[in-house]
Amino acid sequence: MPQPQTSERHWSHSVRAQNFLVILTWADEGEVLDELPTVDEFALLVLDGTVADISHDSGQEGQAVGPALVIAPAGETTIRIRRAGFIVRVISARNDVVMTAVNAETYATADPAIAPIPSAPYFVGPETLRFISVEHVPEIAGRLGRIYQTDSLMINWFAPQDGPRNTDELSPHHHDDFEQVSLTLGGDFIHHIRVPWTKRLRDWRPDEHIQVASPSVTVIPPRNIHTTRAVGSGSHLLVDVFAPPRTDFLSKGWVLNQADYRSTAR
Repeated sequence: MPQPQTSERHWSHSVRAQNFLVILTWADEGEVLDELPTVDEFALLVLDGTVADISHDSGQEGQAVGPALVIAPAGETTIRIRRAGFIVRVISARNDVVMTAVNAETYATADPAIAPIPSAPYFVGPETLRFISVEHVPEIAGRLGRIYQTDSLMINWFAPQDGPRNTDELSPHHHDDFEQVSLTLGGDFIHHIRVPWTKRLRDWRPDEHIQVASPSVTVIPPRNIHTTRAVGSGSHLLVDVFAPPRTDFLSKGWVLNQADYRSTAR
């Protein structure tokens, strides 16, 4: 991932989807990040090269050496940066901090096409601070990426890819009732997005082919056909985020920490 210049340090950028907030931060060594108490679990992505000490108001603590995923239980979590770098926090819309997003006004009225997040999580976790290294997670044929859940969120942290994606092996698809947030965290990408045609010509939209550098945050609405491809040389890193946890991934047994949770849904 490109490193910020000195003038760009200490920055943070918040973007929301309807059901969750993504906070992308460059933090300097010694910095302590303010963390509002959360009413449910949140996910912290500590990227390669970054080191952070994480402590929770329950007394639990530990160190995350990137690339690592930290799942913090409800309550107050403190993040102390030991080695400067990028971190990403993903917080459900049950928490008022979602209103700090730069695009908060977009969701002043809820989109009825998006299934709402339940008023309380329907997954129950171990209520502990968990540290998961993603550096050496093997890729398995037939499994899509490296997928983890919290009680309210789902993170697909793809393995780094060297060079461009094969344009004969793209994966255009859509989601009927949920948004996808795609974080590009290393390299350059193109998001290809198509709005399906309806019987009304006025609803038709031209296809979009949006090229982004890293880091970037892209919110893809439901029903839009989309696929993303890495372009150019070098290493590329992509992370997709969803809420609530996707039942299709769970039913296939693709979620690597699925055994930590029990469902309360009937």
